[in-house]
Amino acid sequence: MQSLADALQLSSSADLQWVHGVNSCAKLEAACANASVHVLEADVYFEAADATPLLKDAPGAATELDLATFLTQAALANKAVKLDFHSPTAVEPTLALLRLLRPELPPILHADVFALLAPKQREEALEPEQFVRLVATQLPQAIISLGWSLKREADRDGRVEEALILQLAAMLTARLGPSAYGLEIRAGYRPTRNGVVGERGAALLLDPLPASPPAHSHAVPGTNVVSLLPRLRRVA
Repeated sequence: MQSLADALQLSSSADLQWVHGVNSCAKLEAACANASVHVLEADVYFEAADATPLLKDAPGAATELDLATFLTQAALANKAVKLDFHSPTAVEPTLALLRLLRPELPPILHADVFALLAPKQREEALEPEQFVRLVATQLPQAIISLGWSLKREADRDGRVEEALILQLAAMLTARLGPSAYGLEIRAGYRPTRNGVVGERGAALLLDPLPASPPAHSHAVPGTNVVSLLPRLRRVA
């Protein structure tokens, strides 16, 4: 996410400060007023009865905040946004809104691409390749975040199957085309505390690179390859 850090004049993406779950008017107001916060994360749903993408804490939950209001208020406060898609049908209307509003800071667009293929959602599932293609072609300035859950019993050790990694690699090679992206790998673990079940997850972040990388870039001259080593960090 170095392009976002550069836009905010930060030396490293590790310096970005976040607020998660900004799905209500009160949380949005508080986060926008906090000068130390750089990125607002929200959960985007678009259910059958909805006229526009909405921000909610869970499917079917009551909501008071629509996506357009969230994006407008975040932009006025000079905050970046990370949009976590929970409904495949929310992706295209969200991209349309972003193209209309033209935020100055690059948005982070996240989907747990393999969770979107769960059997219960099969009838409206968004294929991982489709998500990458839509974002890369319709909003090339966006940072693409491809995540997957590590909540299954087989994933308790935090490992990701080699077949999954190979599938991601093949997908990205086929769908990203001539665009150059820096790759960042992130993983996180939150232990279970006070009866609240912990979270496990990981993501590949594809950060659009400028045509001419800045002086501090780690891009290899003459290629679109970026070294991962300077960007690796441990997330507590």
